[in-house]
Amino acid sequence: MGTHAMIGIWNADTGVVTASYVHYDGYVEGVGRMLVEHYNDYIGAAFVATGGYLSGLESDYAKSRKESVHNDPATHYSSVEEYAFEGYDYACAHYLYLWDGEAWFFAERGSNRNRQFEEVQMNLAKVGA
Repeated sequence: MGTHAMIGIWNADTGVVTASYVHYDGYVEGVGRMLVEHYNDYIGAAFVATGGYLSGLESDYAKSRKESVHNDPATHYSSVEEYAFEGYDYACAHYLYLWDGEAWFFAERGSNRNRQFEEVQMNLAKVGA
């Protein structure tokens, strides 16, 4: 069983969030760390958020795409608020990630942080990253 996640990128001009589903390792130490360490700029964020379904996320995006078992397209949300409320329902995602143009943020389903985004890098530092 995987820890499902959505990886989104926010367009400051339109407010739209485009997000792709990741099936495995969606927790902060998995996908979150991978985003910060390997996709921590606009181009990297755009690749992972707009590319569609990923079985898992690796440091090599091309390898991640090649190993994915589905080709579902990315999903679009009209705002960050809509993403925060509906993103969890997309394939039972447990984590939502969001690139705001400068940093990666995450929110976790069912926690006190539900629907509140926190910076990924700061949370990795808390666990001794």
